[in-house]
Amino acid sequence: MKDNLDIIKLNKKAWDNAAEAYEQEFHGKIHSLFNYFCEKLPKGGYILDLGSGTGLPYAKLLIGKGFKVLGIDISTKMIKLAKKNVPNAKFEEISMTEINFKKEFNGIFSSYSMLLLSPSLFKETAKRIAQALKKGGIFYLCLNGPWNEDAELDTDVIIKFKGEEMYSRPYSREEILNTFIPLGMKLLKFESEIITSKTFGKENMNTYIFRLE
Repeated sequence: MKDNLDIIKLNKKAWDNAAEAYEQEFHGKIHSLFNYFCEKLPKGGYILDLGSGTGLPYAKLLIGKGFKVLGIDISTKMIKLAKKNVPNAKFEEISMTEINFKKEFNGIFSSYSMLLLSPSLFKETAKRIAQALKKGGIFYLCLNGPWNEDAELDTDVIIKFKGEEMYSRPYSREEILNTFIPLGMKLLKFESEIITSKTFGKENMNTYIFRLE
């Protein structure tokens, strides 16, 4: 197992090297709860996109719906591509583990970015997410869940993608709820779906919508 510092460095290197190839890939279906998330936000609301990647598809979709978007990513090359792909959004190279906003955002969006965090980094980032949301703010979280309840989640966490090693870990529904509910979050919606894509293969996609009470 890598320590926390190594995980960030490992994943930054991987995504920098894979950025251009990843931009050409199909990024998967747009989840039905994405529209639910958008409907819960105020018109023209301010959205923080965690691990915004190339800006496609979600930052572009959010801008198209009239929201103001700040996307952050640890990958220099991803940020460069995102600025080209979605010029009307703002993008900054920063790790989600280091955000330090206070009650700034109407919504925070994370699609398959928080599974790149170890449990300790995940919990720390969750606290920062809660601090960054305005009261009543909405948090969209999509990531893989385990295939069964008895799965050992902290083995085989170093995977290969586009020939690059990176850290990736599924999170159970119990772990997610035990992390966010004590932070004042209320679960509004949850959906689980098995999806298959050429890029990532078969995945157990879990999507959560929380509101900061």
